Amino acid sequence: MFNRGLWYREWRNMRWMLLGVVILFFLGITLGLMSDADRWNSQKEYYESSEFLKQQKENPEFKTSDEEMKASLTVAYLTVPMYTNFVQDEFVDYMPFMFYFQVEMFFTLIKVSVFILGVLAVIFERYTRANRFTASLPYKRTHIVGVKMIMGIATIGLSYLISMGIGLTYFMSHVPKEYIQLDAPKFLDIVGGLFTYILIFLVAILIGLLIGSPIAAAFVAFGVMLLPNVLNPTLDNMYNFIWPHGGDKGMSKLLRFEDYVNVFSPFSFESASFGAVIFSVILSVLMVVAILILYKKQHIERSGYLFAFSWVKWPFLVLFSLFVGMTAANLAVTDTELGFVGYLAWGIGATIGSFILALYILNKMRGLFQLSKTN
Repeated sequence: MFNRGLWYREWRNMRWMLLGVVILFFLGITLGLMSDADRWNSQKEYYESSEFLKQQKENPEFKTSDEEMKASLTVAYLTVPMYTNFVQDEFVDYMPFMFYFQVEMFFTLIKVSVFILGVLAVIFERYTRANRFTASLPYKRTHIVGVKMIMGIATIGLSYLISMGIGLTYFMSHVPKEYIQLDAPKFLDIVGGLFTYILIFLVAILIGLLIGSPIAAAFVAFGVMLLPNVLNPTLDNMYNFIWPHGGDKGMSKLLRFEDYVNVFSPFSFESASFGAVIFSVILSVLMVVAILILYKKQHIERSGYLFAFSWVKWPFLVLFSLFVGMTAANLAVTDTELGFVGYLAWGIGATIGSFILALYILNKMRGLFQLSKTN
């Protein structure tokens, strides 16, 4: 594990992508928070400008109240909850200051770069057939993949914490303290965001070990990243059909549960709860253990096969079919006024249909994803 040659080899293989991750964290978080600080000051200067005061006098019907101005300058959340049950009473009527760094292009590219870093660790190595050379090295397989994970997680963790630290320090120094109402539970988004990026990195490695074809593995890993966009609407629709009169209390419970699904989406928790953060930590540990076991047991001769392990086929087909079924049902209920039975019919029908189609493709078109090999 601590052999210099092993660390040097992995560093040379991953160094440019590691550097890219560091740069994107700085651009997406640090510069994003600096931009938000400048935007806050611009907003405050506008409220104090003669032009704004003149508008207030000329249009008393559309006058901005003192409460609204104060709320719009108050920093109470890193991510403002979308559901009012999780918002403080004073911000129900007037929206507090919103950070924009999370919706900018560089912030999105961070997620992409972390995903690519995980792809390079296993999938790209398999694509270039460098894994055959790796297998001949005088190192234990668990040590090889352990070094890959340590390098990736350390780079992600340090880049994230340093970028966030510099950005928040700059922001706090440019915004008066009386406008800042952030308390400890609201910083859970920061911890959750860290483990979100770690999970994305680990998912790319794990999928690369389960799916032997590089192209198919990249598509499957990308699909896993879209899971919250499919599962959350499904949960919402099922809740609305089964408990149409659940009210705010029921919806609050549902959204707290959906936070556990949102562990793959940075800064997306609705509630300030330790549960989702702890879940993401446990999930990260389980993924690390699974990666160590799978990397040790993988067979190099199955490189290029769609499934790196024969037992992966049926779980993959079931999960893929459920994913397609949920997507189809959600699209159907959006475009038409379906009842609960119709919603289930769309979901079950699409699930069965996609399962049969996928099974047919695997049996009749085996070379579709597998480079030159077949299952």
